[in-house]
Amino acid sequence: MNDKYLKIALVTLLSACSQEPQDTQKPTDSLVNGVNPATQLSSIPEVNDANCKFEYMKSITDKYIQQTLADNCMRRNTSQPPVQHKNWTIR
Repeated sequence: MNDKYLKIALVTLLSACSQEPQDTQKPTDSLVNGVNPATQLSSIPEVNDANCKFEYMKSITDKYIQQTLADNCMRRNTSQPPVQHKNWTIR
């Protein structure tokens, strides 16, 4: 009975190792069918409150520029320092 399982394991291992891996196509860096994103960097709008609104982003037809602007808007720092510092003391 052990010989049966040993033969099955041996055949499985040898058949799995005998096949050569298939070459797969590498995905492009751009979201737009292989367009070089370096050429589109100059056309990305500035990150500000007006350009980071959903309506403006929805109006952009180029998906790479739209996604890059959305990423940049999410990464911008909008936190503001506290207006008044409180001096805490321990009594």
